[in-house]
Amino acid sequence: MYGRILPLSISPSTHGVWTDLVNGDRFWRVRITSPGALATELFFEGFRLPSGGIMHVRNEDGSEVMGGYTAANNKENGIFTTSQIMGSSCIVEYYEPIASAGSGLFTITGVGHAYRSVGEAKAQDCEVDVNCVPEGTGQTAQRDGVVRISVKEGNQTGWCSGALINNRDQDCKAYYLTAFHCGVNSSTSDFNAWKFYFKYQRPGCESGTASTGTSVTGCVKRADSNDGGGNTGSDFLLLEGEDAIPANYNPYWFGWDANNANPGSGVRCIHHPDGDEKKISTVNTIQSSSLWNGIPAQTHWRVTWAGTTNGWGVTEGGSSGSPIYNNSGHIVGTLTGGASFCNSVQPGGQVQPDYYGKLSYHWESNGGPASDDLKNFLDPNNTGIKVMNGSYGPCGTLGIADSEGAEAPVVSPNPAQDLVRITLPEGLKDASRIDVLDLSGRLVDSQRIGTDNTVLDVSGLANGTYVVRAVGNDHVSGGARLTVVH
Repeated sequence: MYGRILPLSISPSTHGVWTDLVNGDRFWRVRITSPGALATELFFEGFRLPSGGIMHVRNEDGSEVMGGYTAANNKENGIFTTSQIMGSSCIVEYYEPIASAGSGLFTITGVGHAYRSVGEAKAQDCEVDVNCVPEGTGQTAQRDGVVRISVKEGNQTGWCSGALINNRDQDCKAYYLTAFHCGVNSSTSDFNAWKFYFKYQRPGCESGTASTGTSVTGCVKRADSNDGGGNTGSDFLLLEGEDAIPANYNPYWFGWDANNANPGSGVRCIHHPDGDEKKISTVNTIQSSSLWNGIPAQTHWRVTWAGTTNGWGVTEGGSSGSPIYNNSGHIVGTLTGGASFCNSVQPGGQVQPDYYGKLSYHWESNGGPASDDLKNFLDPNNTGIKVMNGSYGPCGTLGIADSEGAEAPVVSPNPAQDLVRITLPEGLKDASRIDVLDLSGRLVDSQRIGTDNTVLDVSGLANGTYVVRAVGNDHVSGGARLTVVH
């Protein structure tokens, strides 16, 4: 945990100062202090801003400002929270136009008092920033799918990691996969106040400042492992965000692999150790394990980490729930815990193992009702398919058939940076060209082919999701989705 929530009851009708403006509009301000806090965050109930009303939250000198929050932040449950403001004090400022006089309603019911894990560079010294080269090269899509999660359990707050994850309907549902032990004691109202931070990463390798301005608040629990948080099972928690994710966050929905097959080499994890900026860890060895908490079933992957150019990735508190993914970028597990440390913290810690609950076990092997199986949400129509690609825009309008409904080319690698190999199935061997379309159905590239395999150069395409189709003399194939990242 990084903080505790202290109870308050502050509203415009009970505290603060109103200032009337010359045109009849008015302005309300209140200062909230929690002595000794490294940072504060605010928790609201009954949050209802009117049309034209704007709220900001800032620090004492105005160098850090959040908002403006408007009626667009209203929710049916009336719950709203802010991100952290550094320091022990924050100032709330609310502007209300004369046309909406008296209709702004909210009560500040708690101030989050952060006493640790605040600011930058909290993680251990061997951790590797996600944008370091070569560790982060080719991992842009997976980077954009990992989120830092501010967890609320009663009057306590803590950090976990998680991933935005795709489903077979490809409908852009904001499903977040994390660890059950992160929220095993969270109530429905607690989940309403969880926060999901996108793009919390340094722009360079150990350089630059991460922004906390890209976050969404509130979720509903959809499924869990029914194991007390890893006591008897694979320790997963699936949440659905209450709000759509803003497009300018550039979110990536992870793909997944529910087969219980060792993913071998090229396995990585992206996470937020101790709530710090996004880090990347590279697997040395991965094997099935029956050792987590003495559980006899094969619920977890046992992982040890490799030293790389810029450090030696390990995990820490706050990394829990982070995805481990295979060489195709598909999630195969989520972090429960382990014994890894940087050697500077615990000698020999860098070679100690960590344990990831298997996605294949999340799928349908935990105890409890079948309705809690992960497959019910990621494969809601029970297609039986156990591998799913990720996408930056899974609910985009394609204008052509998806690959499930018709034969489609196979594209590899996916995601891709420059060159993509296109392989045609038997029914498409007479195709004469390959088309690339954006998600609106607009043709952005076309290339003639003469064999059943061809190489397509996508280095000139912008980052995003595209559809690749084969065109013959009298037919057009189904579409294969291709994600381009540079």
